[in-house]
Amino acid sequence: MSKNHGSVQITITGHKFDDSEYMIRRVRPMFEEIFQTSLKVLLVKDENTMILYAYSKRVALILHKWGMPFGRKKLSHLTPALALDEVSFIRGLFDTDGCVYRKYGPYIQIQFKFASLSLLAYARQTLAKLGPHPTSITSDDTKFRFFLSRQAEVDRFFRVVKPKKPKAS
Repeated sequence: MSKNHGSVQITITGHKFDDSEYMIRRVRPMFEEIFQTSLKVLLVKDENTMILYAYSKRVALILHKWGMPFGRKKLSHLTPALALDEVSFIRGLFDTDGCVYRKYGPYIQIQFKFASLSLLAYARQTLAKLGPHPTSITSDDTKFRFFLSRQAEVDRFFRVVKPKKPKAS
């Protein structure tokens, strides 16, 4: 959310090829159902970026009350300010920012990666409450990440969380 000259812009950003179907068919209708506010679509020229956006002070204030800070999220303390359904929370994070990697042979692992350390730590703690044993958080120059690598836990993750994002083949 960005405040600028009295208006408030809400943006949801994704990859214009990899995330397009999910953003248009899942995120956009869900947002519009919850907030009764339409999201416009912007495909950024010369970038692989897709932006869903709306201007709404009402929606911004609701999101802020729920714990979403104004301004750049990367630099903010991001943890929900209200109780969440833990499975739905993990599903939403995985669907938007999770990845599935084939390690070797038939074995896969799940990665959660964010620029916000506080959001990643909250996600790791929430996932651990559901039973799995995520790895420790590691970082590179721009992102923080953890993995779910034990194959039985990866299989259980897909049975319990039931992500909408297709699993890697």
